[in-house]
Amino acid sequence: AMTGQDPIMVFARSDARQAVGLSEALERAQCFADAGADALFVDALESEEEMSALCSVAPAIPKMANNLEGGGKTPLLPRGRLGELGYSIVAYPLSLLGVSIKAMQSALDELAEDRIPDSIPTLGEIRDVVEWPQYDALAAKYSSSED
Repeated sequence: AMTGQDPIMVFARSDARQAVGLSEALERAQCFADAGADALFVDALESEEEMSALCSVAPAIPKMANNLEGGGKTPLLPRGRLGELGYSIVAYPLSLLGVSIKAMQSALDELAEDRIPDSIPTLGEIRDVVEWPQYDALAAKYSSSED
């Protein structure tokens, strides 16, 4: 579990809801909390009632909802409703991947037509997004005078 400056956050996950049942999943969540987990996630909760039941376990520990776009057992709820239930973390596991795939397909179509995509960021913008200056600083810090 996180302590002081420790940058590692332990998300405890249980898949027991689908495999064994809700009460076992909730018991496991409580055990994770007792063992020091920083956040709790139970996969495949099937209703708002089940989602609320998880939030009743170890109320001080953050809970994560999985808004699996396009299908899953857990209801897709707006962030406001998730907050009302007690969730402070929400995952959208396919959104970025899905729009990235569409953008790559579009770019490949343009390249196939011998055109450079109009929406490409500049090299400077790319360097900023991937925090390239931090890599340069680390390289300088660890380089030897022989380089």
